[in-house]
Amino acid sequence: MDVKRLQLWEGRHATMVSNDSLRSVIEDRGGMVLELSNTNSQGGRVNAHPLYWFRGRGYSVASDDNHEFWKESSLLYNLGGNFLCFPNFGPDHKVGEVYHEAHGWTANGLWNVVKYGTDAETGANWLLSTMTGPDSAYPFEAWKIDMMLPGHPVLYTSVSIKNTGTVALPANAAWHNTVGSPFLESGCVINLCADAFSTAPGNSEFDRTGRLAMGKDFSDLTKVPLRKEGTCDLTEVPPMIGYTDFITGRVPSDARLGYSSVINPRLKMLYFSFFTGPAAAEQNEIVLRFNNLWMQYGGRPFTPWALYDGGADQTFCLGVENAIGHFANGLGSAIENPLCLGAPTTVSLAPGETKVQRYGTAFASYDNAKISAGIQSVEQVVEGLVLKRGKAWAFIEADSTFHFLKQMEGKLLSL
Repeated sequence: MDVKRLQLWEGRHATMVSNDSLRSVIEDRGGMVLELSNTNSQGGRVNAHPLYWFRGRGYSVASDDNHEFWKESSLLYNLGGNFLCFPNFGPDHKVGEVYHEAHGWTANGLWNVVKYGTDAETGANWLLSTMTGPDSAYPFEAWKIDMMLPGHPVLYTSVSIKNTGTVALPANAAWHNTVGSPFLESGCVINLCADAFSTAPGNSEFDRTGRLAMGKDFSDLTKVPLRKEGTCDLTEVPPMIGYTDFITGRVPSDARLGYSSVINPRLKMLYFSFFTGPAAAEQNEIVLRFNNLWMQYGGRPFTPWALYDGGADQTFCLGVENAIGHFANGLGSAIENPLCLGAPTTVSLAPGETKVQRYGTAFASYDNAKISAGIQSVEQVVEGLVLKRGKAWAFIEADSTFHFLKQMEGKLLSL
């Protein structure tokens, strides 16, 4: 087990947090989780997160001589496999007089590392970092704890956000989990906890990239309406098919645990994100209401996804995101559309109020081959999570109620 600081490139720093099986590398810029790796049954270490081929290695996109390649986007220049989006989930735009960067300031700004270490009581390795909102018209402070417990193949994260102003702040919040090669390949299996779904509405970034019908509600991930006749099965990852699509799914209001899952049957490894469901959330928690799938299967023939505008899309990855927002259309769209599939699309922070979002991302191997066909239900037990398919099951050692993460908050934070 270890926790230590790293210099990736000049002016670019990160922290490695690891335990006996799992390893993560978290960059200061945007809190990007560049690596979340574990060993497979052959003993090779596999990173579940994509290291995007176009990722910039300079200090910033503005200082890069080729900044136009990234459309001058700080987010794309620094893009990593998972990060928190707040208070915007979607493209850059203005809400009133406030300009919101794409996927929010937490995804673009610098997280300042306060301290890191190992907890003497639990043996957990942890990292504490902070951020202050850059716009005085939208004042907030955020404290982020990243933590690993001994024996748990899970990266736990807690983000506490305080409204330091005098008026209520509407917000989106999302975890932008993305899996890529070598973990992601055709034949991987997707499972979500959502019970109702909708494809992206028209007039979005997916108008010219997708194959799915626009703005259609559906209830079965195996029968999703296409723009042309027929349906497709989104639970099985295809090869590069020349499309990029997005759907959202409503987390059931009676769920005590929310989750999304990607299984690689060939490697017998699974990537499983989980969070407190609406039915178990406390008053001060930011509740994630939606599972989202961003299916980047080759539909973007323009830079930086392609070598040149009109070229072949080089980027194959899958976003299994969990959010409160209106699809990925941004805070302004969420304010205009306060409900989606009957669930709220924003959270509000009253003046002086602090709210917290707790999240776990597991990456591990499994033994039972029947799980390769996908999971049908998840049970929380004291020791962890039981993933079930019929009578078959897989077990993840985990703290699914975030008991130890809450303890760490008490030790590190005095808001």
